[in-house]
Amino acid sequence: MGAFVALCLTAVTSVAVAYAGHRFDLAHIHLIGGIPVGALFIGGCAAIGTALAVRLFAIYDTSGMRVFAQFGGLMAYSGAVLLDYVAAHPNALLAPLTAQALESVKYLQTLVEQGSAAFARQLPGWVRLPVEVGFWVGGARLVIEIVGAIVATGWMLSMLTDVPFCWKNRRFYELRQLIESANMQAVREWEMAMNQRRPVEARAILARVRQGRVRPEDRRWVRIVVHQCPVCHASRLRIEGRRRGVGFARTETSQEITLDPVRGAALLAT
Repeated sequence: MGAFVALCLTAVTSVAVAYAGHRFDLAHIHLIGGIPVGALFIGGCAAIGTALAVRLFAIYDTSGMRVFAQFGGLMAYSGAVLLDYVAAHPNALLAPLTAQALESVKYLQTLVEQGSAAFARQLPGWVRLPVEVGFWVGGARLVIEIVGAIVATGWMLSMLTDVPFCWKNRRFYELRQLIESANMQAVREWEMAMNQRRPVEARAILARVRQGRVRPEDRRWVRIVVHQCPVCHASRLRIEGRRRGVGFARTETSQEITLDPVRGAALLAT
């Protein structure tokens, strides 16, 4: 259910952002000739739908949700460019396929030339780029736009879903573990072992936690969510109480533990 809602919300936000990007010419806004400010804004706004679904259903920023967000950012950017193309060529869609293909190639060439010209304006007046170099520079800037739109979706999703940020290494934490277990006693023992820096014992207890799989008849269980910096291994650990209702699962309680790099490394060993 959560994945379906995420897909629908992402589609809605992508269409809305694509239209807004076309109206305000966002796909062509840059700084210093190469920083895709408009593309970053388009990608970030397109991820809002996925972030809403993550918040509503408490499903966290799993890899599937990030794929939805990235797909939405790419579609929003592509939609904005497509609307720009249609506005510049009102009768393009009514032309034969061969003519449409030729016009599309010409429009793509125009985007590359615009990117090359924007970059050339940042150079001293006595510098003249050869045509071949300008073509590759414009193409590279177009690729940067697309990648920027995709990367911005991850940033926005992390910010809106409360993913910790490591200021030391300048990157968001990654979702390392998402475990649901009906063996609540084992979860408490594992929590104590982690707090007391007993990684070997914690590893053995975690095996019991994983074995306590949640069955359809279980009404209460515990979910463990671990976000971790991929460089220094500092971590945030959440232990949530979950309760099954009529057609939905609700988070009742939540306990958060912040682990330093040493304890985080021990957590990674489990």
